[in-house]
Amino acid sequence: MADTFALEVVTPERALWTGPAVALVLRTGEGNLTVLDGHTALIGSVAPGEVRIDLDDGSSVHLAVHGGFLQVDTSAGAAESAGVDETGPGPVPGLSTRVTLLAGIAELAPEIEVDRAEAARAAAEQRLARAAGSGRSAAVEGAEAADLEADVELAEAEAELARAELRLAVAGAAVSG
Repeated sequence: MADTFALEVVTPERALWTGPAVALVLRTGEGNLTVLDGHTALIGSVAPGEVRIDLDDGSSVHLAVHGGFLQVDTSAGAAESAGVDETGPGPVPGLSTRVTLLAGIAELAPEIEVDRAEAARAAAEQRLARAAGSGRSAAVEGAEAADLEADVELAEAEAELARAELRLAVAGAAVSG
C-alpha cells in the first residue's frame, strides 16, 4: 500500500475534492510539481492547467484548474486536522502531510460540459480574430485609449480561448486516461 496524504481541493463555491491521495501532479508558478507524502512544507502559486490526483487504488482524478494557491503542511497532526483518515504517519515519525489547493475556478473532468466548452472556444476564437483585426491608427485623436482598449480586448479573448482549450484538454484526458 502506498503512503497517502490528506488532500483538499477548494473553490469559492465548494470543496471540490477531499480525501487521501498518493500523488498530486500540477504546474506551479515555479514549474511542474509532484507532491507525495512527506513533501517539504511549501506555499506557492498554481498555474492554470491540468491537475492530476493519483489514488491508492491506481486510478486518477483529473481537474481543470484556472490558477490558485497550494499549501503543503507537514506539521505534526496536519492530516488529522483535515478530517481525512490517514493509514499511518508520514515518513518522519510524528509528522503527516496535508495538502490544500485553493482555486478560484476549477472543475472535475467528468463535470466539464464538452459541448459548452467547444462553443466557448469557438466564440473566443471569433473574438480573438475580431480583436486582432481591429488594427491601430496613430493618426486618430485618442488613439492611445483605442490602442489600450484593443490590447485589453485581445488579452481577454486570449484568456477565454486558453480556458476553453484547458477544459477540453482535461475532459479529453479523463476519457483517454
